[in-house]
Amino acid sequence: MSGAGEQADILSVADVVRERWRVVKKIGGGGFGEIYEVLDQLSQVNVALKVESAQQPKQVLKMEVAVLKKLQGKDHVCRFVGCGRNDRFNYVVMELQGRNLADLRRTMTQGIFSVSTTLRLGRQILAAIESIHLVGFLHRDIKPSNFAMGRLASTCRCCYMLDFGLARQFTNSNQEVRPPRPVAGFRGTVRYASVNAHKNKEMGRHDDLWSLFYMLVEFMVGQLPWRKVKDKEQVGNLKETYDHHLMLKHLPSEFSIFLEHVLTLDYFTKPDYQLLMSVFENAMKSHNVLENDPYDWEKCDSNSLLTTASTANTVQLTRLTPAYMGMANASMLPGEHQKENTEDVLQGERLSDADNCPPIPAHHPHQGGDVWEEMDRNRNHKHSQPAIRKVSASRQWTHTRGRAEGESGCMQIQGASGRQHCGPFSISAVRWALRVHHNAT
Repeated sequence: MSGAGEQADILSVADVVRERWRVVKKIGGGGFGEIYEVLDQLSQVNVALKVESAQQPKQVLKMEVAVLKKLQGKDHVCRFVGCGRNDRFNYVVMELQGRNLADLRRTMTQGIFSVSTTLRLGRQILAAIESIHLVGFLHRDIKPSNFAMGRLASTCRCCYMLDFGLARQFTNSNQEVRPPRPVAGFRGTVRYASVNAHKNKEMGRHDDLWSLFYMLVEFMVGQLPWRKVKDKEQVGNLKETYDHHLMLKHLPSEFSIFLEHVLTLDYFTKPDYQLLMSVFENAMKSHNVLENDPYDWEKCDSNSLLTTASTANTVQLTRLTPAYMGMANASMLPGEHQKENTEDVLQGERLSDADNCPPIPAHHPHQGGDVWEEMDRNRNHKHSQPAIRKVSASRQWTHTRGRAEGESGCMQIQGASGRQHCGPFSISAVRWALRVHHNAT
């Protein structure tokens, strides 16, 4: 239940959606609805469930499902698990990711990322943006909190694009660019929105790239020139009159090519993604950045490696999960963060349930036609165990051997200083650290 005067949460801990997904905890909420960490009782894996009220005037999860399904199999995209609706709410289930980039930057001592981390993140984000453009959609809300690192050992160095609720299809059925509307209305988040967005113009592929440029500046400087300006119109005026070349002094010299190219683009022009990618690659070479270098949040202080708790002479490792740290897969939406009628942006788009999904078992009749019909991945249903694990809202970290990620894990841990660290740890390294701690005490 929410506080006094607020609406009750749509779901509660231990609720089960469609006899499959058991709610572990709420990990986010905002204008779009709510997001929960849930246990998939079929696969015994924790996943993310987004939900919106069926009575909500503007439905946005339908767009989330449409874009997520089109992007399946692409890098930097969460795995789609299922979706559905009932009289109370609509929902979509997807792979649960780790901490978002906005939060990770705030955990840095000076609130900035290094050149090394910024270049490698920028390259991944650009690849994600290109992927969504190639399937005919704009994201229209590119910002740090809509990108998160993976939470598994096998994915914790991969950056994932999140939240497609503001996406818009910019191509028609013939893959031609749709004519722009005279007035489109503001879409996005004020701090990272392009000048076009502030002018209520139809947004194009270049507008997503402008938001990426602003992100890169913030990563390396810690703030943007309009950070403290609250009024949307004033921010738009600042962006329109500000000499963006002044921002280049904080970036690697190669980024002048990025800015100059984006300045040449308009609604109809396809960006040269290869040219933009070369900016990151050339800057990595000139700054001696290696792909396998640790990210800033992976650089652990050896003097504060582990937070330990001793109970009955047993040392336990506490894994600070994304949910525990309050880092949801979708950020809360500010008041000026508006949603668009989904039916308007899906004109001419056929949302077939057969797209990017496995066959529906015979005992789940396929009605066809609507995006909300169940798309559950039940291929392993016959092999699932009947027993259901008990779900605890507060869980201890355990290392699972024999999984795809092998003998290493990606832990988020907190040292005595209170700073969070994330990085790959082998089992032997953790055991060694525990022995050192035990001997010291």
